[in-house]
Amino acid sequence: MKTLDTMKFIYNFAHEPRNVGLLKEIELAACKLYKKLGYLNINELNISDYNKRYLGEKLRNLVSVLELYSHILFLSIVKTKIPRRDFVFMDYGGGTGILSLLAKELRIGTVVYNDIYDVSCKDAKVIGTHIGNTADFYVQGDIEEVIDFIKKKNINCSAIASYDVIEHIYDVTTFFKRIPLLSNNGLTIVMASGANIFNPKIRKLEIKRQIEVEHFDRQKKWGDKERDCRESYLKVRKEIIVKYISECEKNLSEKEINKLAKRTRGKIKEDILKCVEVYLKEEVYPLEPKHLTNTCDPYTGNWVEHLFNPCILKKILVNKGFTTKILNGYYGSYTNPIKKIIANFMNLAIQFLGKQGINLAPYYIIYAKK
Repeated sequence: MKTLDTMKFIYNFAHEPRNVGLLKEIELAACKLYKKLGYLNINELNISDYNKRYLGEKLRNLVSVLELYSHILFLSIVKTKIPRRDFVFMDYGGGTGILSLLAKELRIGTVVYNDIYDVSCKDAKVIGTHIGNTADFYVQGDIEEVIDFIKKKNINCSAIASYDVIEHIYDVTTFFKRIPLLSNNGLTIVMASGANIFNPKIRKLEIKRQIEVEHFDRQKKWGDKERDCRESYLKVRKEIIVKYISECEKNLSEKEINKLAKRTRGKIKEDILKCVEVYLKEEVYPLEPKHLTNTCDPYTGNWVEHLFNPCILKKILVNKGFTTKILNGYYGSYTNPIKKIIANFMNLAIQFLGKQGINLAPYYIIYAKK
């Protein structure tokens, strides 16, 4: 029988409490899913180029991906007393749906897949159907659509989980205030984010990326998401402002337009226009953005790896009655022997440093239970 040290898809030092039985169940489920996904021929799937690219990236690092999702799934169910058949698991912002696939492989009673992007919802269902792990429900939309769906179905979520989602949500504080509405009973929240503002290397890379997207146009590449804006976000906001003042038959100087465009960084079109309306009436500019480089797509509100302190979200959940922790993430497995040694060293350091390990962690997890 496998020990934790020999499990392929389990972080062997990151679990508290160390429910060995559950970890072995998840390891077995991950092994089965690994084999199923290994047989996939992506080019034969009737899915978008975007998800062919996205899924292809995950399959190339599948052991590491399944380690991560196994950890998230473990945290989602380890402290529950709900029988597996009655458990309702929500994969929020699920992308290709691998977390949902793993949850179904573990035989969780009800699995709800969600994504705001309709293309991903369709593609995730195709992938799930192809390997025989279809989620019970596929819900397209943001948190409000998900809440409406839960109410209509008269079900309560037992857990909601995600990876690399919260850093893209336009109004993440409102999102966290709305999460408790997913259940009238207990609820576990496991939201992991790779936009770790405490890790200097990650912070530097994300700031560089934000500056590039804010100021420079990008060429369309195979597998890009169709809904994403490829023009400089600053240029787009300026175009939105110019068009609006023209429709209002107002005149603003180039200096005024530029200042409005710069100060509306991090706002979606609707909120940009609200700021312009205020300026046209009161000649008051919006406040400068608090962060120097955080920026979002002016049309969708999708942030470029939004860098923020997760303790802000922790406080919201605490005020909602949740016991909440910020947990460190860990590095996955590498086939390259040098990278493997470095990853093992980093993981040991993260574990040894405790809370300070977040400064080395590749991601963090907001872990809450009520």
